[in-house]
Amino acid sequence: MIDRRATTQAALLTALSWLLPPLSRATAQGAAFPTRPLRIVVPYPPGASTDLISRAVAEEAGKRLGQTIIVENRPGGGTVVGTQAVKNAPADGYTLMFQAASLVSNTYTLKNPGYKLSDFTPVTMLSDAAYVMLVPSSLPVKTLSEFIAYAKAHPGKLNYGTLGRGTRTFVLPYRLGVAAGLDWTEISYKGTAEAAQAVMSGDIQTYFSTQAYASTQLESDRLRLLAITSEKRVDFLPNVPTFKELGYPQVTDHSWYALFARSETPKPILDTLRAAFADAMKSAAMQTQLRNNGLSPYDGTLEAFPAKLEAELQHFIAEAKQLGLEPQ
Repeated sequence: MIDRRATTQAALLTALSWLLPPLSRATAQGAAFPTRPLRIVVPYPPGASTDLISRAVAEEAGKRLGQTIIVENRPGGGTVVGTQAVKNAPADGYTLMFQAASLVSNTYTLKNPGYKLSDFTPVTMLSDAAYVMLVPSSLPVKTLSEFIAYAKAHPGKLNYGTLGRGTRTFVLPYRLGVAAGLDWTEISYKGTAEAAQAVMSGDIQTYFSTQAYASTQLESDRLRLLAITSEKRVDFLPNVPTFKELGYPQVTDHSWYALFARSETPKPILDTLRAAFADAMKSAAMQTQLRNNGLSPYDGTLEAFPAKLEAELQHFIAEAKQLGLEPQ
């Protein structure tokens, strides 16, 4: 016999549950998360180290979450297109974002980037990376000093590639140009592969790539690696001198790679994501992937990262004002 009273009470409780605040409902659902595939939005074109690392960690974390994690490349606008897509996605943990230091600098260099740093919260740290100055082998220079002398002998004739005003690929050559007194022109590209190809063909005379990409070009007969932005030489590129040792300490810098979720994502879901991705990063597969891509593990903690982002922003704002960079 059907207990109509119990059935009515169950129906009422189900109905009332949807009157609870969204966070309470999400918290109740947190234990079951995830129940469907997730996605990582990568605001860079496919094929670069950013793409390879995001796909590798997606595979490893997917095993631990019991769900497929799809990587979606959304390049454009100096990473703003992909970043805005994540900012506008539901804060339910199913849409994550791969980002680098441009997440910070874009909030100043662009008058309306369409997001704030507070819109996102870190899920896991992926790696650290310096930048390497690439030049075409066809250019008659073999050292940084020779490049600067060549640039000064051809004022207004040289071009440098960037991925947008808010990226390190813009800031680093800008710093070098100011320090060395160079008269050259910025050309913007969608990704490292496109910019590096432009260097090889001679359309531009330099591009600051990540050390990950540069480490794949050691045997190239079309590119030369002049200097690296790290504090000291890196194991992957032992013969590439630092800008610091060459007399340009202001061109010392690095980037980080990290995964983010929307800041409004419920804590139980964040905890699940952070545990899965932290375990994935410890795996032998990920450590091998980092080494194979010329990347170093991130030297810091997830807990300290938000404060690091804010400090980076304040440092960048001060530097931008000093260099005469105005938001556009």
